[in-house]
Amino acid sequence: MGSDNRDKVDFLSKSSLPLQILIFFNGCYSTLFFLVTLALLIWKGVEFPYPAGRLPWEIILLFVYIVVEACRLFIGSKGNKTENWPMILMLIILSCFSALANVFYINFQTYVLRLDLIFNSISFAFVGLEIIFGIFSIVRFAK
Repeated sequence: MGSDNRDKVDFLSKSSLPLQILIFFNGCYSTLFFLVTLALLIWKGVEFPYPAGRLPWEIILLFVYIVVEACRLFIGSKGNKTENWPMILMLIILSCFSALANVFYINFQTYVLRLDLIFNSISFAFVGLEIIFGIFSIVRFAK
């Protein structure tokens, strides 16, 4: 029986390669960000006087941040690979929490060093780009 067109499967992937690349590198960067920020917080706790109870909350927020970031990146990667727009929407919602944590560590932390500004700005850029590419992906997946 010759070649049958029904045997061919034409599949056009709608997954976003730029989003997947951002998610991958942000996963590596988030680990570095967590370790550097934790080390800075410990150093600041030793070197500078903190108001009572403030340092533990900043450290707890950092641990909450890394858990949310890991979940956010996992959901975003899974949603992009499976072309599931509700998961990408969840990535965007969780990205807002990550962005708020970056804003806290840039503006409202007890002591903000230049290294804090640099690391949080890079993290904020990753989150912003992931939101932009996430919105493009939602539009593309919904079509």
